[in-house]
Amino acid sequence: MPDIRRWRRVRSELPEGILADVVLDGFVRALDGFEAVLAGVAPGYWSAPSPCAGWSAADVAGHVISDLRATEAMACGRYAEIEANDPGSAAGDDPLTAWRVARADMMAALDPAALARLVPGPWGQMPLGEFLERSAMEFLVHTWDVAQATGQVAVLDPGLVRDALGPARQFALLARLSRLVGPECAVPEDADDLTRLLAIFGRPNTDR
Repeated sequence: MPDIRRWRRVRSELPEGILADVVLDGFVRALDGFEAVLAGVAPGYWSAPSPCAGWSAADVAGHVISDLRATEAMACGRYAEIEANDPGSAAGDDPLTAWRVARADMMAALDPAALARLVPGPWGQMPLGEFLERSAMEFLVHTWDVAQATGQVAVLDPGLVRDALGPARQFALLARLSRLVGPECAVPEDADDLTRLLAIFGRPNTDR
């Protein structure tokens, strides 16, 4: 398990004279939440259908594992395409172990130079560290997906959920153009932040 304190604030003068001052606390906490749900999947539940149409719990896990591998590649100045046709392939026969290996490899690549590297993304070009903090939204939603598929209750950090709403709305506008995200669900005026976050990604909050 990565030392959260190590990644809470990384500050270093880079050779190029760029000052990297990156907060990864939210990102790491989102990873922790996803891992906790993976660890709670009972035998036989990996093949259960998830709220992601056509995807099983293992497919969701594999998709997120592929995201970690893509992040590792970006940290090293490379770009890796995520396999959309077979999302479960990255999860293999043991999704939890595959996740932990991919997470450790990614975190090892996130040195100060990598976190300051400018990368493209749905919010425009920005340092990788900032991109990762905004990406917490995806881990939160997929944590809920796996929990729903496997009969668990996802306990999501309210602060992370609240902070994810803005980036999620920006991301969804572009993602819908590529049909990566379905239509937003209607929510009542008194909807909580999690219900609103899930609705942005076309998921009704069945736990509400």
